[in-house]
Amino acid sequence: MRIGKRVVVALLVATLSVGTASVYGTPAVAADDPALPALTRVVPDLVAEAGTTPPTEIPEGNTQRAFSIAPDRTLRLNVSDVEIGIGAPDAAGTGNHPLPGLVTYSATKPGVAFAHQRTGEIGRVLTVIKDASAPTEYRFPISAPENSTLEVEEDDQTVLIYTDDMYVAEIDTPWAKDANGNPVPTSYRVEGMTLIQTVHHAGAAYPVVADPALKLECEWWKAMCRVIFSRTLTKKIYSTWLYAGAAAAVEVLKAACDKVKNGKVKLICKVGVAAGIVTFVRTIRDAANQNQCFAIRAQWPGPIVWGEVRKKSCSTK
Repeated sequence: MRIGKRVVVALLVATLSVGTASVYGTPAVAADDPALPALTRVVPDLVAEAGTTPPTEIPEGNTQRAFSIAPDRTLRLNVSDVEIGIGAPDAAGTGNHPLPGLVTYSATKPGVAFAHQRTGEIGRVLTVIKDASAPTEYRFPISAPENSTLEVEEDDQTVLIYTDDMYVAEIDTPWAKDANGNPVPTSYRVEGMTLIQTVHHAGAAYPVVADPALKLECEWWKAMCRVIFSRTLTKKIYSTWLYAGAAAAVEVLKAACDKVKNGKVKLICKVGVAAGIVTFVRTIRDAANQNQCFAIRAQWPGPIVWGEVRKKSCSTK
């Protein structure tokens, strides 16, 4: 007999209502949790996912930070061997840990609560908008290595994270949903390294849930990986090939590959270099002429490697 997700969620909530312990040893009752009842109503699938323990270690020695309540209420994830953090400055309190993959917080502003949700492939900062008194704008500082930038993709508002002109990770398309399951208008913009989500929740059925979701790119559970070069680096590679020759362009690519920390991504980059810049010249030329980004993509098992012009997930710089 198959058991649906909603049944699983109901069982989880029933268990939690009896009482669980937070990571600080304080009893936490589901009905008193700042976010869990609303999340259970609006996004039961995410609550069901949070019932499983997120991975803390992956192969090849890349150890993930254990999922727990951070003192500064920042969700930190290891993405392609680079640590990315999403802060929640409006979250408050020591937090509850009602499920293995969920940490919930009260807020400094009325009508709001927050939660961190962690699975094997994604990390979320969930915003719970409880009523009309809640703000419409939420700020999430993004911590990343030095020389990192945030870019909002024009087509679907995916937020791209670049470091030294190399794509590192992305925050998925914004979404918001009300208690009736209806979409709520929402959008992203960035100010430096701060992600700002606007949720136009007036007239919605409360509670409303929204989130920035950091996608873990190119890890062991994915058969496909990619290296994306910014527009600036794409033009540099092409200009070097055009004026100084293929050997010089290969050196530019090698220098870019050396900046990559993740072993699998670096392998893609080096295989691309080994294949020879001439193999990708037409693609690089097309990307440069169209003011887009050149990317090297690989498929496992293999790797089978090819170049492409990226119209999405492409830095504007």
